[in-house]
Amino acid sequence: MTNTTYTDFPFTANGVKFISRVFDNSPFISHIKRLPEGAFASLNIQAVLELVGDASLLTRDELLAELEKVNDGGSHAFILLDEESN
Repeated sequence: MTNTTYTDFPFTANGVKFISRVFDNSPFISHIKRLPEGAFASLNIQAVLELVGDASLLTRDELLAELEKVNDGGSHAFILLDEESN
């Protein structure tokens, strides 16, 4: 069993709270952490808008199904619904 660690970057798109989860062993994490405040959140908001649309118009189950498609095949970073905050 591996002990994978990650960093969560919360963001909100159309009033729905999400988490961008990036594995700490990703080659991208150091670049993400050096971005100006809010830049990575803006990239994630744009991704949700382009790939999912207006998340506020979807039911929880519809949104989870869309995120499953978005994350399919991912290996370094994933967009998750922040179920504790919604």
